[in-house]
Amino acid sequence: MSGYPYKSFHELSVEEIDWQRWQKLVNTVANLFAAPAAFVTQASNKGIEVLVASELPTTHYSPGGAADMNENVYCHYVVQNNLPLYVKNAEQHPEWHSNPEYTEDNYVSYLGYPILWPDGTSFGTLCVMDTQTSDYADQLVNTLELMSEVLNSDLAHLYTESQLRVESRLDPLTGILNRRGFEEAYEQYRRLSQRLGRRAKLCFIDLDDFKKVNDNLGHEMGDKLLQVFAQALTEVTRSTDLVCRWGGDEFVVLFNSDKEINSKQLIARINEFVQQGYPAHTIGFSSGVVAVDLNQENTLERVLIDADKAMYQQKLSLK
Repeated sequence: MSGYPYKSFHELSVEEIDWQRWQKLVNTVANLFAAPAAFVTQASNKGIEVLVASELPTTHYSPGGAADMNENVYCHYVVQNNLPLYVKNAEQHPEWHSNPEYTEDNYVSYLGYPILWPDGTSFGTLCVMDTQTSDYADQLVNTLELMSEVLNSDLAHLYTESQLRVESRLDPLTGILNRRGFEEAYEQYRRLSQRLGRRAKLCFIDLDDFKKVNDNLGHEMGDKLLQVFAQALTEVTRSTDLVCRWGGDEFVVLFNSDKEINSKQLIARINEFVQQGYPAHTIGFSSGVVAVDLNQENTLERVLIDADKAMYQQKLSLK
C-alpha cells in the first residue's frame, strides 16, 4: 500500500476551504504552545502529507512533503487509530526510536488530534511538535481538540453545501428531498467525491404492505406514517447524508461514508424511532445497501438498480 485512499488536496482545487484561515490557525497553535512547529496533515495517497505548516524557521517540514506508509511517524498512529496522541518525551518510548521526526529532526514531543471526514473517519491531523520535553496542561490540550473541531466543520461544509436544500427540491409531505432534489444533489456529490477520492453507500427502502395502512386506517394515517418514517431516517443519518422520498412508499439514502453500513443495526434504529412516533401500527420495510464508487461514472439509475436487487435479495433471505 503506497498511501491512504484519498487524493492529495495539493493536487485538487478545493476552493471551499479557507486556506488563509487554516494557516492562521496553525500559526496560532505554534504560538499558543510556544512550539517550533505545528501542522495540518492529510492522510493522502502520498502517505502522511503536510497541508499547512507553521511559518517559523524552526518548522522543518513544508506543505507538500509527505511521510510514506513505511515511515514510523506520529501522525500515522493518530490517523490509523482515529485517536489523539500525546508523546511528552519520545526518548522514554522505544516505539518511537525509529521515528525520523525524532531521530533526524529532534522532535521529541508530539501532540496531535485527528481531523475527521463527515463520516467520522480520519482525514488527517492537527498537531504540534517540540524539540523539548513537554508537559501541557489539560486546558491547553483541550484547546487543541477544539481547534481540530473547527477543521472538522470545514470538511463537513464541503458536503452540506452540496445538499441543495431549497423549497422546490423538498417533498411537501415529509420535508426531506424529493426525487428531483436527490438527483441534483447526487450529481453534485458525485463530482465532489470524484475530486476528493471519497466513496459512499446508497440504501433503497420500500415499506412493506403500505397499501394496507391506507386501506384499513385511511390516507391520513398513511401520510402520518410516511412523515414519521422520514423523520426516523433523518434521525439515524448525519446532516451530510442525503435522505429522499423517492416516491410513494419508497425512500433513498446516500450515506456519505467509507464505512460499512450494518444493515441490521440501521433497521433496528429506524424501527426504534418509528415506534416512538407511530406506536399505533407496526409496519416493516425492506432495504438494500450498495457501495457507490463516486470516482467512477456511476449513474444514479445504475446504482438504484443495484440497490433494488440487494433489497430483493434481502426479502428472499427473510422468507
